[in-house]
Amino acid sequence: MNTRSIGWAAALCASLAMTGCDDEAPATTDDAGPAPRVDAGAGGSDGGGGADAGARSDDAGAPGVDAGSGRLPVVASAGCGVADPPSGARTITVSAGEGDYLVSLPSGYEPGTPYPLGFGFHGHGRTHENCQDGDCRGFQDAMEDVAILVYPKSFTDGWPYPVETRDDNVELFEAILDTMVAEYCVDESRVFVAGTSSGATFSNVLACRFGDRLLASVPVAGGLPERDGCVGRVAALVIHGVDDYHVGFDLGEEARDWYVDRNGCGADPSPALPGLHDRVVAERESHECADYPSCDDELAVRWCEHSEGGYDGSTHGWPAFGGDAIWEFVSAF
Repeated sequence: MNTRSIGWAAALCASLAMTGCDDEAPATTDDAGPAPRVDAGAGGSDGGGGADAGARSDDAGAPGVDAGSGRLPVVASAGCGVADPPSGARTITVSAGEGDYLVSLPSGYEPGTPYPLGFGFHGHGRTHENCQDGDCRGFQDAMEDVAILVYPKSFTDGWPYPVETRDDNVELFEAILDTMVAEYCVDESRVFVAGTSSGATFSNVLACRFGDRLLASVPVAGGLPERDGCVGRVAALVIHGVDDYHVGFDLGEEARDWYVDRNGCGADPSPALPGLHDRVVAERESHECADYPSCDDELAVRWCEHSEGGYDGSTHGWPAFGGDAIWEFVSAF
């Protein structure tokens, strides 16, 4: 992949003539090429207790960063300008009943500033509170001041299973997403999903079903239950433990390869996977990541392996580097 440094928050401040922005903006060094396309019309067992984006169309008229600058334009949602939206525990009613979720707003939230929107999905038998509090390690700490974060609670113990209730959770996600863009100032070009275990598998489901509304998916120890009839494509950061016997390592590789094929990436990542894998296995509590070359239109795919201790004596779960790795990946677009 090509490399560049992007101070996303600084660009956002400048493009929106924001006041009160920090002089130092978070910078990242990963990228896959030209600016991603934007949809301007878009209005197992888990690590509980363990160590734990249809085609998009370019929108040069969207507010925010100039499309010719090599960064995504900022697409302000309908909720921009709504004062004092609620944070903390919220509920929403869908066909399956009343769903629970948590909303975390950046400190000093500005109702006229479009923020990235990130969803964190808990694992099997866990809760939205567990995800925010530590199961989804670093997600809150890395992004709490730069993004709006949402933690939904599944209607069942897990997200995609049993299959009969999968659509209930999909409906819950869509309802929460619609609420967030209507009531909060969201940058609709930067909506991403991440999850652990069952929540990671659900992130892969959403990448298939909501590729026209999402920038990226980050499955952490997840499988791939859906791969046909998908809408659009998303960038992907796939994270998996080398000794994961709850959601097998081969299932993480399968999800990775689906994104690679779907996003038109080259077959030979850097660094090469065999040596990367051997190093991570040999040095416990380590991790390494590889980037796939030549992916379409910044539909970047990154693969990270780790050997951090997780749930039930395995490497299943959300590793310590997860939150920082997600923000580094997402903020590069």
